[in-house]
Amino acid sequence: MLRVCVLSSLVYNGMMQEILLILKQWGMDEVDVLSFLFMLGSLELGLSYSKANLTPTQAQMLNDLGDFGIVYEPDSFSDHFYPTRLATTLTSDAGGLRNSLSSTTDNRGFIVIETNYRVYAYTSSDLQIDILKLFARIITRYPNMVAAKVTRNSIRFAVSRGITSDQIISYLTTHAHPQMAKNQPVLPPTVVDQIRLWQLEGDRMKATPGFLFKEFNTQADYDAPCKYAEEIGVLAWKHDTRRMFFVTRHEQVAAYLRNKSGKGG
Repeated sequence: MLRVCVLSSLVYNGMMQEILLILKQWGMDEVDVLSFLFMLGSLELGLSYSKANLTPTQAQMLNDLGDFGIVYEPDSFSDHFYPTRLATTLTSDAGGLRNSLSSTTDNRGFIVIETNYRVYAYTSSDLQIDILKLFARIITRYPNMVAAKVTRNSIRFAVSRGITSDQIISYLTTHAHPQMAKNQPVLPPTVVDQIRLWQLEGDRMKATPGFLFKEFNTQADYDAPCKYAEEIGVLAWKHDTRRMFFVTRHEQVAAYLRNKSGKGG
């Protein structure tokens, strides 16, 4: 049984590598392809999922993956798709045969993650290493092991590609090394919390180009231009206590302050 499972695992990984090679030969972005495969691997069998938020590359991939039996579309005009059993095992080394393995084989887990966010993946699978690159920075690669680190930037990169913190945590938990799997919880809580916080940080942050006005001598000096900026629709943020406000355009506010200063003089 073990020989059959190992052979099936090799065939499965070979098939996935071939799919990746074909998709890249068709000019598809490698990171977009891997992100989509990672996402498919976290979907629930039997549920339908909308195509609305797919990128052009992912939409094209969906049609191609249907030919491989990885997804099912009721028809070419459908706005939903269904993951097959093969899709839900996309990020697994042993594919659909994993459930038939005895729990004593212990080859289902290969990832160790420490409280300092360092990750050690005991695998030589190019597919698993490429998936790891989606949310961790590779530090060193050995023949049978990869050392990486989960960082703020690596998580924000993953989130920007449509991968959620819950999917990353689920992947790390599912593929945890047998020694880690004995822990309760499996992953260090500080790492789990920080991964979620990094995603929330990215969700909250929004860059707005503009100009900051500050260092007003009196409250009256601050109130008038701040109110004017709000009236003309360029006020993005203000802090009345600290007498500071931020505008998206400064020309009219600057002219207002010059005129006010001239009249005062």
